[in-house]
Amino acid sequence: MDAIAMPPRVTARENGFFLAMAVFIAVTVIGGFGSFALRGLVDAGRAPYWVHVHGAVFMAWTLLFVVQAALVRRGTMGLHRRLGWTAVGLAVAMVPLGLLTACMAVRLDRVPPFFTPRIFMALSLLELTAFVLLLTLAIQARRRTDWHRRLMICTMIAIIGPAFGRILPMPLLGPLSGLAVLGMQLLYLSIAVVYDLISRRRVHPAYGVGAIVITVEGMAIPSLAASPPIGALVMALSPA
Repeated sequence: MDAIAMPPRVTARENGFFLAMAVFIAVTVIGGFGSFALRGLVDAGRAPYWVHVHGAVFMAWTLLFVVQAALVRRGTMGLHRRLGWTAVGLAVAMVPLGLLTACMAVRLDRVPPFFTPRIFMALSLLELTAFVLLLTLAIQARRRTDWHRRLMICTMIAIIGPAFGRILPMPLLGPLSGLAVLGMQLLYLSIAVVYDLISRRRVHPAYGVGAIVITVEGMAIPSLAASPPIGALVMALSPA
């Protein structure tokens, strides 16, 4: 049953849940990157300008994600739809900025200390691919509220791996660090799945799509990192 066809009381409760999920994800992003800076592991003042631009665009996207959920909760659908195209514009900017930031991090030897350059590059490419794929599916399903909102949750979960990388004790996890990040992403997704089971008595298939994309994203990182193309790219970018 689509959310539009649900009784008002159920619709309001579901809207409240999706707003809470959006806030929860945003807090994770802000907390992850903020804690990294507060621990002195990054010097924001010495970061190149493209890092600040990338961070500003990603933060704008995250905050707009929360605003969009809040507008749905209030029933302000006209503004929600108009801002949706602003979100698309931010997403279009995020992809090349993400690629530039990843490449320049390797070039300038600024890869986060808990990643090797190969892992970092593979993670960046797969994360951006998952983001584009899930967001495209969500946009295509924008007239089907039940699919759209769930795919948007999956889209956000797919790109918060770096935030978990700054929250989890990555150096202590060693070779299990990638699986730990994937586990956290799937844990966040499971919260939405459990809500569906409680409220709908079944899991919406959109979460199955999201789970497959996110799992492939996480599991493919070691193989892609070890591939010759990534090795050649990292070699070409690495400082002499």
